[in-house]
Amino acid sequence: MRKSAVDVRTLLAAAADSMWATFKASAASTRPDHKGGPREQQVRQFLKERLPPKWGVTRGHVFFAGDATSQEFDVIVYDALNCPSWTLDGSDDPRRLVPLEAVIGVIEVKSTLDDRTLRAAIDKIFEFDSIVENEDLDSSYRPFRYLFAYRLDRDADFDGWGGPNRMLTRYAGARAQPDGMFMLDSEFSVLTARHDIARSFALHRGETVDEVLAKSWDVQNEEIRRDIELDPSYCHDYFTTRANDGLLLLSFLTFVLESASSYRVPEIDYADIFCRWGGPMLGGLLHFHEPSDLDLLSVPIRE
Repeated sequence: MRKSAVDVRTLLAAAADSMWATFKASAASTRPDHKGGPREQQVRQFLKERLPPKWGVTRGHVFFAGDATSQEFDVIVYDALNCPSWTLDGSDDPRRLVPLEAVIGVIEVKSTLDDRTLRAAIDKIFEFDSIVENEDLDSSYRPFRYLFAYRLDRDADFDGWGGPNRMLTRYAGARAQPDGMFMLDSEFSVLTARHDIARSFALHRGETVDEVLAKSWDVQNEEIRRDIELDPSYCHDYFTTRANDGLLLLSFLTFVLESASSYRVPEIDYADIFCRWGGPMLGGLLHFHEPSDLDLLSVPIRE
């Protein structure tokens, strides 16, 4: 068998090494923003370099209902091909204002996932969910919401539930549930759905989803197990599997790609969306009226 010209698994490992290098270098700073900023930027860069250019990757705020804005999200994936966005600074990695209609998904990034940082991320996701639910979007697409962390705090008890995948179940009273949680050093969890469980098996076996479903009954058996254990205290809202570094990044990219692929460009007029920023506060025309001196402004009409 001919040897491959590029070792793709080495590429995955190198990407993980680059992230860990940024994680360690930023740890030298004492200010929280000097630590967190480079780590968040590294996640954005990872996606920017690998997602199709039609999908933009930025940090910033979602605007809706005319001129209302959300808190800042660490990562916003949006329709860069069709949607204008408003840049908020002149840096190489600027913050932007992105209209809700163009948002494909949001991602919150944490250095270490523990009780406190998980609650902070869920508060952001809950706010985003509230915006989506309250706005009358002309689309059936629901933006994805993911959480990415560099490491999982193994000493955290997550309010007594023992792990983020249990703490965020309906049985535990979670106010919001991210579609997936990806921890670079250890594992990922996705909300249970037939296709997502199959995708998890596929990533571990290096196969497609269709191959996994055709070759074994593992996915079906997992579904049966969850159906039999009907008591919600089993906390089966998430399917969790171990993965780290290169495989974790591949899993993260794969789920983002799959979620974003469901996005369809809505039939909207972006000029109308930005037009709502205007109004009397900008000092424009308040109302129409007759000119004060009709003789000066009259136009002679040839008989």
